[in-house]
Amino acid sequence: MRWPSLHLRGIGAALGDLVPVDPKHPTGQQSISIAHRTTGMDLAVRAGHAALSTLAQITHGPLPVPELHLHSAIWRGSRGIDFWSRATYIRTRLGLPAGPGLTAELNAMSNSLIAGIDLAGRILAGSTDLDHILLTGGEVFGPPAFDHLTADHGIAYGDGGSALILGRTPGLARILATASYTDPTLEQLHRGHHRFLPAGTTEPGPERIRERKHQYLATVGTHSINTRNTHGIRTATKNALADADLTPDQLAWVLLPHYGRQLLDTHCLRPLNIPAERTLHDAGNHWGHLGPNDQIVGLTHHAVHPGDHIALIGIGIGMTWTTAILRIDHIPTTLPAPPLHAPWRTRTA
Repeated sequence: MRWPSLHLRGIGAALGDLVPVDPKHPTGQQSISIAHRTTGMDLAVRAGHAALSTLAQITHGPLPVPELHLHSAIWRGSRGIDFWSRATYIRTRLGLPAGPGLTAELNAMSNSLIAGIDLAGRILAGSTDLDHILLTGGEVFGPPAFDHLTADHGIAYGDGGSALILGRTPGLARILATASYTDPTLEQLHRGHHRFLPAGTTEPGPERIRERKHQYLATVGTHSINTRNTHGIRTATKNALADADLTPDQLAWVLLPHYGRQLLDTHCLRPLNIPAERTLHDAGNHWGHLGPNDQIVGLTHHAVHPGDHIALIGIGIGMTWTTAILRIDHIPTTLPAPPLHAPWRTRTA
């Protein structure tokens, strides 16, 4: 979908400490972001404050209050307390007052925030009573329930938060177009042969992502998964580029999920026929996969310039793909880049 007046007006990111990874780890990861003694919601609050700060730089008059706020977290450990509203916790700690609008949660797994851009465009296009939409995300993983380095196959996870403010008025970047694609036949990739937990279960135990993936791979084979993934990511990206009237070679950067080197190559680089140098793979190799926050954290890395065209590509288990095409208009002056170097603590696989 081509958007005539959808703009990025605020952006923020929050990371933990960069902790080195054993060079022998199969993902090739150099370090991961680990947030000590905090929660995914509080990382989202930090990112949200940064987003509001960048919005203030381009706003004349009172700071607008987003009428719609959608928060995302992919792991149960990043959600704080069950039977409770994470989104309103974040909103109140951002100092946003009571008023018209809605605060809720959005779950397209690791595609939540890029898919949220697609949804925001559609909501703003049909809702004259809305001017701004706030998107936040925050993840903190942790052993023994979810070990950053061993819970999944081929991916090292990191802790991080991010925030976007989207609106009708020009600001930091214009969202030229978005496109999404869903293939629900891949739902079982992350379910395997596992049965659903019965109601009343109190101790779900460690995540068994590797085991569930291996079960599905043994059933259908790697080729089947790669074929469906290739079609999904190509379709979303082709449609978004066509609606933006751009060709792939006109993109300055393609910001992708922070997968390990093998998954990044097979699931993203080869299907899109792009070199790793046009992505932030080096930065991702320092931060790890931050759930839905990868691409937004990458945008704050200051590797972009006014006039650049950027593709943000989200992938969510289930499976969904969303591509958003941006044109950078303005670089905020007070947005700190996420660290690539920090006081490191030792951690090995």
